[in-house]
Order: sequence, then C-alpha cells, then structure tokens
Amino acid sequence: MSHSQNQHSARLGRRLGLIAVGATTACTLTACYPSTGDSAKDAAPSASQAPKKLRLGQPGPEQEISSYKKSAKFVFTPTKVVEGKPEDLDELDEPDKYAGKKVVWVYVNARHTGGDALKEPPPVMSDVNVETASGPGTKFILIGALSSTPKDCHLLNGVKELGTEDVWKKGEERDVCDPYLVPEGAKVDKVTYSQGYYKEPLRWSVK
Repeated sequence: MSHSQNQHSARLGRRLGLIAVGATTACTLTACYPSTGDSAKDAAPSASQAPKKLRLGQPGPEQEISSYKKSAKFVFTPTKVVEGKPEDLDELDEPDKYAGKKVVWVYVNARHTGGDALKEPPPVMSDVNVETASGPGTKFILIGALSSTPKDCHLLNGVKELGTEDVWKKGEERDVCDPYLVPEGAKVDKVTYSQGYYKEPLRWSVK
C-alpha cells in the first residue's frame, strides 16, 4: 500500500469511529443465516401465543416502544445474520482495540401494529442483541459506514439512512439492520430481544 493510501486509510478510520454502547452482539460477510420464510411475518402473536422456541423468520410478540412522549406497538421479526471477517475492522486503524473481534450485521423486520405514529428513528433496535457460545456480543454505533457493510443493510440506530422526518404509522414496516461485535472465532447462535432486566429475553435460533 502506498504512503497516500495509508494516509487515506488512517483518515477514514478516524472519520468512522466505532463506539461500543453495550454488551450485546456480532460479525462479517463470510456467512449468512437466512430466514425461514417471509410468510411467518404475517402473524402477530400475543405474548402468551408466542412460540417458546423462535427461529429466524418467525415474528415475536408485540412490544411497546416509547419515543418523544408517544408510544406504539411493534412486532419484530429477525430475518438473517451476516457475518464478517476480522479484517473488516482494519480500516478503523485501531488494531489493539479490535484485536480478536469481527463484526456481524443483524437484519430485523419491524412492523408498526398499533398506537401513535412515531417519527423515525424510534429505538426499534436498541434492545436487539446476539448470543454466541461464549456469551453476548457487543452492540456498536457506526459513525459512518464500514466499506464491508452489506449493500442491503439499511442501518437504523447506527448510520441512519432513513429520513429523520419520516413518520412511522400503523401498518407500516421497515427492514433495518445494525452491526455487532463478537469474537472472531465465534458463530452467532441466537438473536435476542429484551426490554429491561426483569423479563426473560426473546430468543430466535439462528441455525
């Protein structure tokens, strides 16, 4: 790599800045776990009706989200997990910080099922995470976007590609995606959703 390319890479790394915001989830484009089908999103089970063992592509029970003094209900359906490579993080130019890590992108279909219309971005991904055999991943906010970010990854709580003045109304849905960090040798086993510390998290099996 030339001196000018090194300077460009360093500037890009500083401009991106990857900030960890909690102990959550995962990694790169070498593996993709698809959903079990789009038809499952049509159902909106209540908490008592939700399957005990959810799989990717199955909707969870309704969840209530509040934003700017308004409240709405959503149904979340994790659809796939795309795993990256450890070298995806090289452009951040912080090898010590990200040693032994890789990034994963989690895709979720979010459907507004009732309540107030909310301005985007409501925090639909704030309580989503991943689990590996070695524990939960770490959720990240990207200030900018990695060059390896999948083209179909429409970031919501990270780099937001949806308009800030968009209004999310009942019956509307969005397919969104957020990045997580996991150990470079780990595989994502589950996508989780948890509000608060007193409820058992919802878990969707990836395999």
